[in-house]
Amino acid sequence: MKRLFTVLLVLALLVPATLAVADDYSYVIGHYGGFTGAVATAGSNGRDGILLAVKLWNEKGGVLGGQIGVELYDDGSTTEGAVKGVSYLLDQVGVDGLIGSQLSGNIQATGDLVEAYQIPEVATGMNPAWLQKGWTYLFRALPNSSGGAAPLVDAMETLGSTKIASLVYQDDGNTSAYKQVKAVIESRDTVEIINEQQAMVGETDWTGALSAIINAQPSGVIIFAQAEQGSLMVKQIRNLGYTGYIYGCETFSSTDMRNVAGDAANGIVFFAPHCVPDSPEEGNSEAEIAFLTAWVEEYGKMPISDVAYRAFDATNVLLTAVEKAGTKDGPTVRDTIANMQIQLLAGPADYSAYDNGECLSGQQIYVTHGGKNIGWAKYLELGGNADTYK
Repeated sequence: MKRLFTVLLVLALLVPATLAVADDYSYVIGHYGGFTGAVATAGSNGRDGILLAVKLWNEKGGVLGGQIGVELYDDGSTTEGAVKGVSYLLDQVGVDGLIGSQLSGNIQATGDLVEAYQIPEVATGMNPAWLQKGWTYLFRALPNSSGGAAPLVDAMETLGSTKIASLVYQDDGNTSAYKQVKAVIESRDTVEIINEQQAMVGETDWTGALSAIINAQPSGVIIFAQAEQGSLMVKQIRNLGYTGYIYGCETFSSTDMRNVAGDAANGIVFFAPHCVPDSPEEGNSEAEIAFLTAWVEEYGKMPISDVAYRAFDATNVLLTAVEKAGTKDGPTVRDTIANMQIQLLAGPADYSAYDNGECLSGQQIYVTHGGKNIGWAKYLELGGNADTYK
């Protein structure tokens, strides 16, 4: 991988050194994320999305008359690590702005600290909860997960999945997303949840839970989990004989799902703000094609997780606001974001249309079919076969 620019990577378990890096740049972005641990694949893609965005900005001259620096902190995919990381970035490094983790629980655990320092943060987690706390310095650069609940239940109805069983990985983001889907199901009389199972963080074998699901004879199965765990769950339930639709959340857009689960991934229906294609040319817009082309040029391969898109967008939101504000002053940049409209990979974003740091709504539905992720409308044109994984 090419060296993007000077980056001081501070691992969560290392004693931080005294840094003067902030003096060398006109603006310094801090980022805490899980480059190791349970969500290392997505976390590393998020980190690389930030670095790519900053590289492109620096090639155009940077911001505020100088180059942009990045300070990275590996929080190990843990809440404790995130709290330490944000404290370090704000207190010891003195970063000017933050790009937050994709783990909503980690964003929520550090929100009070960010607010106290009056430093703007654009984070990449999808749980609606962390923007419902009244914080004024936190923003999101993609739709939250609540926008996927109704479209996913619509898909269940269309595909005849009227009796649903579920296996949910017990972390903050997945439990929240499942509650939103469950609430939509319970508000209608078209779909019924007949069996619910939990997957505890750290587990790697879900045979018992998945066997209970199959014994309940559902016509559709919800699996909400991180891609690392979800791909293995999908393989296990297929190996146990389940041939119907599997309904997932945005983590299932990861190419790891298809790479690890193989043919077992066919028949997954999921919502996502982004879905990584197999090549840049398959991007859905000129902006996405340009982003993916730059990514492949820089890293030599396609991104794996949609967190790459989220972090790239988040960085562009923050830096565009700094450019518009003409200053790195936290309150001024915060106010600029809150009133800003910007075209993102996720779509046309308008922070002024919301009063809590949101900028977009709604999610797209995708189906894994024939080894590829295809859009909902195209899948319906193909006829929609419930045993697609075969």
